Amino acid sequence: MKQLAPHILQRVYLLFGFFLLIGAVVLVRIMVLQWNKDYWMAMQEEEKVFIKKVVADRGSILSEDGTILATSVPFYRLALDPSMIDTFKWDNFSDSLRSLSANLTNLFDQPENDSLFQIASDSYYQKVMKALAEGDRHVYLNLNKINFRQLEIVQTWPILNRGRWESGFIAELFNNERYYPFGELAKITLGTLVDDTVGVRGLEHSYNRDLRGEDGYILAQKVVGGSYVPLDQYGKEASLDGYDIVTTLDISMQEVVEEALRDGVEKNFAKYGTAILIEVETGKIKALANYPETYNHAIATRIEPGSTFKIASAAALLEDFRMDVCDTIDTGNGRMMYDDKEITDNGHAYGRITLEQIIAYSSNVGISIAINENYAKEPQVYLDHLRDFGFYEPANRDIAGEPYPVIFNPDEPDWTMATLPSMSYGYSIGVTPIQMAAFYNGIANRGRLMRPWMVSEIKNNTQTIRRNGPEVMNENMVTPQTALQIRDMMMGTVEYGTAVRQFRGLPFLVAGKTGTAKKNVNGRYVKEYRASFGGFFPADAPRYTLYIMVDEPRGTAASGGTVAAPIFRKIAEQIYAMDREMATPPELPDQVDTTRLWPQGVLYASVALNMHPEINIRADLDQASVTWVTLGEDSTGKFWQPLDLSEQKVPDLRGMSSRDALNLLENMGLRVRLQGVGRVKRQSLMPGHRAREGGEITLFLG
Repeated sequence: MKQLAPHILQRVYLLFGFFLLIGAVVLVRIMVLQWNKDYWMAMQEEEKVFIKKVVADRGSILSEDGTILATSVPFYRLALDPSMIDTFKWDNFSDSLRSLSANLTNLFDQPENDSLFQIASDSYYQKVMKALAEGDRHVYLNLNKINFRQLEIVQTWPILNRGRWESGFIAELFNNERYYPFGELAKITLGTLVDDTVGVRGLEHSYNRDLRGEDGYILAQKVVGGSYVPLDQYGKEASLDGYDIVTTLDISMQEVVEEALRDGVEKNFAKYGTAILIEVETGKIKALANYPETYNHAIATRIEPGSTFKIASAAALLEDFRMDVCDTIDTGNGRMMYDDKEITDNGHAYGRITLEQIIAYSSNVGISIAINENYAKEPQVYLDHLRDFGFYEPANRDIAGEPYPVIFNPDEPDWTMATLPSMSYGYSIGVTPIQMAAFYNGIANRGRLMRPWMVSEIKNNTQTIRRNGPEVMNENMVTPQTALQIRDMMMGTVEYGTAVRQFRGLPFLVAGKTGTAKKNVNGRYVKEYRASFGGFFPADAPRYTLYIMVDEPRGTAASGGTVAAPIFRKIAEQIYAMDREMATPPELPDQVDTTRLWPQGVLYASVALNMHPEINIRADLDQASVTWVTLGEDSTGKFWQPLDLSEQKVPDLRGMSSRDALNLLENMGLRVRLQGVGRVKRQSLMPGHRAREGGEITLFLG
């Protein structure tokens, strides 16, 4: 046999040695991997496990009586980890899965017929069975989100009711979404959020630090499909929920104010309107409305108020004893020139009239002469009164964004001979509606100027973190005597002045002042107006101050008396009727109407028939044909009358049990949300609201 050449043999040995070296390297690598198996397994796990931020639950905003105005509602997605299901340990697993699939179909799909229902149900069944067969670690039952109440129901369903470790059930929590149970009610005052976490307007912004809370972190593991599973077994750092804030708002009053303002703005085809209702003694803001609810004009819009400012001028004159109520001013033909500026009484020539008549008739000429004659040589004295009246600083501290008033000073270049007379009736100044409301409230409060406020408490569940209360801005902005004189002059406006037609026939007295101001656009006054009315009621024992302003009303008589005063009256009437301390005198024990002890809303006819003999209410009903009744009254007394649901109008549900209310509303085709326990305390759709099929109503129980 022929031998290989030496050089060829050398190459064979080299190649053989090379392969031996590679094998040795591979062998060593395998040994190293085996030796550090725990380390590399940990590294693999680290790629799957990560720290996830858990956004804190934002605190709620509550009304004065604890009703929720804004809250954060958790939402979830339903998922399974099929690898945790041991079907051999389950009896009739397939039947349980069929039942679960049917429940999921009812919740998410709501098919129109049985055939579609079966198709949808089978798809859920097959999805889970396939995941089981393939050993999937994560499968969504449905991508739609559900709320916490629905989750509580879902957790009772077959398979899912066995908990996470037996069924692999995962309820994936999403960031809470902000929910406003009353819809647009006080929406711009409550505020708005970005990503349901950062307040950018209203109370949501001003109290964001308290409401926000502190985020926490949890360990989570990535699963197939880009989702994750929380790893509770590794522990977590809990988030700290935000605090709740309790406001001074009264929901019933807020609804009254908003409805009247909306009707007034729409009736007069106005651009917008705003209204502020303040409790006289404390300065609490009981209602604050803007229509439309797109911008908080009450707080943030600086205006020339017009004739409602004449009250401040009259108060200065009375405080300095420079005029008395009965002192007179000759207004001549209703025209007056100051420098190059003409002031008129809009075509009226009142001649010589008293200070009271100047206010009642809203004479621009009269108040300008009075102020100019008494303060032209010392305007700072007049301006010092405006400081005392609160017109040199923002009025509220609860909602950010209120601008400082604009008051010219005599040493400024813009001050002219016409500035002081112009200021006397609400021009050449800039104030907000809430600053005007605060001043009017000071008059109602006999000279005690209170700061309007809206947040009474910061709470952590039941624990009070911080408490706010009434704040006096000026203990004596005017003397009680001056305040009473101003009140009487304001009553003259209602009794015989510019608002005489709007307040006839009321069971209580009103003190108020109209205002109609031209708008200044780019330095020029145009034929666009702001109509306003400020006042308080009952005038003889003031309980509430109300200031109304309507921007750019349309019509031949777009004045404060014809536009804003009717809104004031409508609100005052309803607030008076709601406030029993104002509307109802104390009753002796033997005069108490026992029928008021019974629910005033809706009852089953059978219940009404059983109770009426004891409480003296007529009940001429055919129980066989009538299911629901409500209380009626005529000249002969009270009686039960059938509840007419044919017009699909929401009835007054207050006092009803949650079960009865739920039955009634679902028969009307409404979807019902319940909050709390007990009987119906409030409802998100007011009585008389026309219900639409599939609409939603929230019942607040207590």
